[in-house]
Amino acid sequence: MATNIPTDLLRSFVTVVDLGGFTRAAQALGRTQPAISLQIRRLEDLLQTKLIRTAGRQFALTDAGVALGPYARQMLRLNDDIVAHFGDRALSGRIRVGVPTDFAHSFLLEAIADFAVAHPEVSIEIESLLSSGLRTALAADTLDICVAVVPEGDVPYLVESALVEPFWAVKDSFHLDPRAPLPILCHPEPCEYASRMRNALRLAGRSWRTVLLSRDVAGLQTAVRAGLGATALTPATLMPGMRVGRPDEGFPQLAPLRIGLFYKHAALSGAGHGLAQHLLEHIQRSRSAVKT
Repeated sequence: MATNIPTDLLRSFVTVVDLGGFTRAAQALGRTQPAISLQIRRLEDLLQTKLIRTAGRQFALTDAGVALGPYARQMLRLNDDIVAHFGDRALSGRIRVGVPTDFAHSFLLEAIADFAVAHPEVSIEIESLLSSGLRTALAADTLDICVAVVPEGDVPYLVESALVEPFWAVKDSFHLDPRAPLPILCHPEPCEYASRMRNALRLAGRSWRTVLLSRDVAGLQTAVRAGLGATALTPATLMPGMRVGRPDEGFPQLAPLRIGLFYKHAALSGAGHGLAQHLLEHIQRSRSAVKT
């Protein structure tokens, strides 16, 4: 017999993590604190492992609890997608959504605009920041949803992600002696693209110098087309007047990265879930522009 995990147990687990405690989770889910504790114990019994360790009012996730997080969030998203698919209620309310300046956010803005037209009763506020800033804003509850580059290691509130293969972008007439230091253009630290450029050049034994820092991708695009140097972009951000730097020119392959959809299940409204689902579908339909 297969072991079936009730989604209400997973929802209690994720809500405890998202809200930072059993009491807050109980209030959000309309249950008592002992009931939430019992559900966590039931989940631990089903999985035969300890997920949360408590000390007074403080708690910490075990390694197993950290590992369960992404699976639990994906299962809850699918559960909520099913409910929303068969539901028939108008969406309303306010959603604060973040899009990254260090990724192709133009197609994300188009997706948000399409959703806004389809759901006029939903008020959407958009903020554009570097991916690290978006993840921080989500953790501080100043955003409800964000799409951001996923760093290495455990990342809170990550629901889904897709692999993206960045490449070197240069002016279409760019030419540089492969033995000369490569002028690179990047975002300020921390920047996943910048670290990939430096790591690739270091492994290839090629020197470089940073000639420009820009907080938004438009600044990098302008600098590339002006011929100031090379940067790392994705297919959706390559513009006319640019081309891809080739290995025979001294441009080593860049390591892939992940673009992720982040939100707190416990704090997301029905309208927020609808937008999250719409964004995810839009990202999946854009596989021709975002290689996975």
